[in-house]
Amino acid sequence: MKSVLVCVGDELLAGVIVNTNAAMIGELLQAVGAPVLWSMCVPDDEDAIVDAIRRAAAGAEIVIVTGGLGPTQDDLTREAIAKLLGTQVERDESIVEDIRGRFKAFGREMPPSNAKQADIPLGARAIPNPYGTAPGIRATSDGSVIYAIPGVPGEARRMLDEQILPEIGSGVTIRARLIRCVGLPESELADLLADLATADNPKMAFLPGGGEIRLRFVTHGASEEECVRILDGTEAVVRERVGPFVYGTNLDTLESVVGRMLQERNLRLVTAESCTAGALAARISNIPGSSEYFVGGIVAYTKEVKTAELGVSPQVLEAHGAVSEEVARAMAIGAKARLSADIALSVTCAAGPEPHDGAEPGTLVLGLAGLGETVDARRLRVPGDREQVRAFAVTFSLSLLRTHLLNAL
Repeated sequence: MKSVLVCVGDELLAGVIVNTNAAMIGELLQAVGAPVLWSMCVPDDEDAIVDAIRRAAAGAEIVIVTGGLGPTQDDLTREAIAKLLGTQVERDESIVEDIRGRFKAFGREMPPSNAKQADIPLGARAIPNPYGTAPGIRATSDGSVIYAIPGVPGEARRMLDEQILPEIGSGVTIRARLIRCVGLPESELADLLADLATADNPKMAFLPGGGEIRLRFVTHGASEEECVRILDGTEAVVRERVGPFVYGTNLDTLESVVGRMLQERNLRLVTAESCTAGALAARISNIPGSSEYFVGGIVAYTKEVKTAELGVSPQVLEAHGAVSEEVARAMAIGAKARLSADIALSVTCAAGPEPHDGAEPGTLVLGLAGLGETVDARRLRVPGDREQVRAFAVTFSLSLLRTHLLNAL
């Protein structure tokens, strides 16, 4: 089956509220074999809602409508569904009593306007909502099933989980797996995995972001075992072609992967950061138990602190600039010595929007003082604004550490 999502609300179009329902509903429908073909947002306008649902029903077996079921004058989804069906709404007094009881349970009288939430289009049926005052609506039009649910995310999720998805579920088992990659651009991955990207089962999607790329594979089969077998086979092909650029699957993160590697080897890590101002240390220490391998870090934002706390020579700073391989190496060496660690990561960059110390915006220089006498530095250029550049710097620093640990085996 295919689905279309219609989200109702002026506030969504104005950007006042972020439409988190779209992502949540898309994921849930994918999992029961009714993927969303497309979605749209429409204003609190009866004719616009009618037109959107009509177009959605013409293109899919399932239509999910969120929002517009409240008690105010601009909540028009009920009336729109009735107009689409060529009928009227009718007030269900049993629902009115249920809503009145909910208010009474909180020591309040039901405002008269809430009775509107008991209006159900003739020919449709109400979907009970144990978690709020607005029942949902189930209707059919031109062979499609329309489910209208509240826009409140918690109520929408529970109504879907408990009442709608079991009805939609087709009996086909759907499973997904994320394969996480770092160090290769999306275009190279696309070339390496061209046949997988165009296959029907499993379906593949590229999800780049923050300096890494997630490969999402969704498969369907007659059983859990069949789905696992398909995904295991696909993962084996990806790992064979992509090699060490695959760092994990599903809930793995770079910081959790390198954390396990450090802990298994009983190694101590420190950081020295300039432009990222502690973001690298924060990401490393976000893992529970990271105190077993992460000693701490030094934020050396200015040249003076680089010299005083990390022992970077003023002459090196003057000759090469703060965003240089020479300074990145010196920062890592200084941090490793001063904090008595086995490995030190350093990062210095021009985050923008203006050039910094002779380096163009987006310039990253990553340093590593590794096991034994290993000292390394990498210079690269990345796109994006200040926040994106800093995110890239953190990700690529962790990737540099992972590569070092892999090569040190």
